[in-house]
Amino acid sequence: MGDTMVKEASCLYAARALVPGVRGSCERTGVEMKLSRRTTSVPDRALNRLLGVAVLTLALGIPTFGVIYYRDQHVDAGPTLIERQVQTAEQAVRKAPDNIGLRLQLAQVYQSTKQLDIALKQYDEILTVDATNRMALLGRGDVLVAKGDLTKAAASFQKVVTGAKGGEFSSADPQLQKAQYSLGQIALMQGRAKDAVASLQAAIKIDPTDADALYLLGTADLKTGAPERAVVDFQRALAFVPTGWCEPYSQLSQAFKKLGRTPNAEYAGAMVDFCQKRPADAKRRLQTLTSGPVAVDAMLGLGMIAEKESDRTGAISWYQKVLGADAKNFDASTGLNRLGAGKTS
Repeated sequence: MGDTMVKEASCLYAARALVPGVRGSCERTGVEMKLSRRTTSVPDRALNRLLGVAVLTLALGIPTFGVIYYRDQHVDAGPTLIERQVQTAEQAVRKAPDNIGLRLQLAQVYQSTKQLDIALKQYDEILTVDATNRMALLGRGDVLVAKGDLTKAAASFQKVVTGAKGGEFSSADPQLQKAQYSLGQIALMQGRAKDAVASLQAAIKIDPTDADALYLLGTADLKTGAPERAVVDFQRALAFVPTGWCEPYSQLSQAFKKLGRTPNAEYAGAMVDFCQKRPADAKRRLQTLTSGPVAVDAMLGLGMIAEKESDRTGAISWYQKVLGADAKNFDASTGLNRLGAGKTS
């Protein structure tokens, strides 16, 4: 189970640190300029992109005007959106190489397109001029994690934490929260669960709604032998993301098993079935729990499944049964509102 947790932490880190949805890789295009002190000349490197479009040789006998018409009508699609973003950021830095804000944007564009080495170089150039630049430290840390250098990444995040100590707004500082979260995630990936707990608790203190941090805190608590606390953490995470997220339910089932709470573990296992697209199995397991100690949770789960399956009547019925047992149940109330069956004033 330990290896699985480490992999989950690694995947979760990548999901938060890098822009999702970017496929393939962009060609490395230059802009390796150093931040100058107004005395360093900056070479303007042209971006190397093939602009020509090969045209198939026309068969002998096709009239010449056909070739002319093809050339007149054929339009090169031009650079992709990602390529244009890279080009724009590079050109902006060439025009103002001392502008840290522009260089940060360039580093982030490289990072989002997974050009990690040149992104790291840009962050390092910023830090040679402004060693405490928190955005550069955070970006550098994310890149180093993606490259697998967890020790150097942790050092980068730690500089943010150290610099923020005693700050007037540290209790609501999103950059500090990000640094603490990242330190906790790295500690968990390195097998230092106790250290992870401390950092993640600090992150959650700043942002109690961070479901990712709550999930990782539960994972760390489970590894340190505190399944009671883990249950609370996972349940808090799932309160913000109740469907479509399998890992918290899976870990919640493990925590309940350690506590000997079999019905609760069965409920969490059924929700894993639902999340993993086995609704028939999930409904079968939940039906057996609708009259026991986890009846409310089981009925709520059945309502969620019915709603997912576009069974409006069934979903409304289950949500109403939940409210019959727990009149203040938020999930059931919002479910009925989504279905247009909520109470009207």
